Amino acid sequence: MNEQYELRGACLDFARAAFGILAEDHVLPTPKYHRHLAVGRDYFGPDLMGLAEYKTLEAQLNDKYPNRFQDPLTRKHAQFASTFIFSFLEAAIARCAFSEDFEAGSSGVIESITELINVLDASSQEIICVRSVTHLTTVDGNELEIGGIKIIPESARYDDSAEHVCGEIPGAPSAWNRELPWRFDPPHALLVTRESVEDPGDFYGAGRLLSARLERFLRTIRILTSGTVQTAFEITGPSTLTSPMSPHLHEFGKTTLMGRALVRREVKLTGNEAQAIEAIGKIIDSAEVKRDRIVATSFDVAMKKFNAAHVQGSLFDQLVDLATALEAALIGENEGEGLTLRLCSRAAALLSQTDDSSTAIFNDVKQLYLIRSKLVHGGQISEKDLGNLFKKLSTMPQHGIEGHFGIALAHAVDRMSDLVRRAILARLCLAEGPQPKWPFAGGVAVDAQLSDDDQRRTWRKLWHDRLIALGVGESAKRARAAVDMLIPEEESQTR
Repeated sequence: MNEQYELRGACLDFARAAFGILAEDHVLPTPKYHRHLAVGRDYFGPDLMGLAEYKTLEAQLNDKYPNRFQDPLTRKHAQFASTFIFSFLEAAIARCAFSEDFEAGSSGVIESITELINVLDASSQEIICVRSVTHLTTVDGNELEIGGIKIIPESARYDDSAEHVCGEIPGAPSAWNRELPWRFDPPHALLVTRESVEDPGDFYGAGRLLSARLERFLRTIRILTSGTVQTAFEITGPSTLTSPMSPHLHEFGKTTLMGRALVRREVKLTGNEAQAIEAIGKIIDSAEVKRDRIVATSFDVAMKKFNAAHVQGSLFDQLVDLATALEAALIGENEGEGLTLRLCSRAAALLSQTDDSSTAIFNDVKQLYLIRSKLVHGGQISEKDLGNLFKKLSTMPQHGIEGHFGIALAHAVDRMSDLVRRAILARLCLAEGPQPKWPFAGGVAVDAQLSDDDQRRTWRKLWHDRLIALGVGESAKRARAAVDMLIPEEESQTR
């Protein structure tokens, strides 16, 4: 108890001295709307490290917590008392700014001292990853949780996102530094996942794993629903203001009004999707680990390029990525001869169904792959010629795109995305089992098999039935029509 009393006193003395220095430098009082300061950005650390009160507090922390701070340079993950001292100070400033009371004995300072001690005494710390996504919401507009991921629907208000993010990661504003990434491509939602980390040096590694967990969730959602869900930004950080880890921000290119998708297909979750998401996720994971001293497989390329096409950027780049993904999914190694014909034929044979004929798929792949080839191989193609190619696509809206080249291009990219999605599902199912029809590696005469009517039906039925058994039979069907950016999806369905 005496040690804790002395430590609390040292924290108070340091806060009092630091507040005095920062006030002289006109850093304090900080505005209520800029409460989260950062050493090296908003104030000069060495100005405070020379204080006698700082040295006393540092010595007490080193003495009381030798398991954390003793011989830091001999450890794999070094920790320093100075990191916690500045984190404590910035937490105290944030709380004091909110209450507009910068006295050393204020409730904001006392609360921050308690938090510092609790964090140092704890055997683990919770790390949280929050990702802002577009075109995703819940059916009833309420929060829900699926597989350890919380989905928080949001309004289009600028401060709605900030409020929700800060509710999960209190220190998040230090990461966006008064410039909250803004996006307007509704419906919006936040995806939240968390993990308790026992190794104090592995916070950033845990953050990467949490980010990968969210990416896996989105990847599966896109494959199951053909939703145009995109990530706007992601923030990873601790659940406390005081921590050795500072929150950090990653932007994905959708943080401007111009970042809006030209067409969209919303995803509305009910909360009953957990089993389907887990089932497809396991199939994907099993496909990814079936390798022996292989750096990458064609399936890896297909998945990577499919995901890359859902990051905001040039629509032409997305079309090239998707064409590469389709090729990786349906064309094996050493099959370069007659590639376009093979691709069209295999897609038509495997993906056709009642509402999406083999003829339509064959012609659509042919047109889209023609565009891709011209873009990649240096050919020239005019806007007029592209427009004429777009009109030949079976899913191109017949009205409303004349004179809107960008929207027509977006619909073309969306058609290719849906074909790639279904091709990935087909390959996953056909490569399953001890005796797969079409393994990811192996010499199967695919074109000879698919040239037979009975075999084509058998292969299609096999992967459709597998999805039905998993409870996701609807995923095999052609995606519903995408909606132009300015038309509410409910309204478009009545037109």
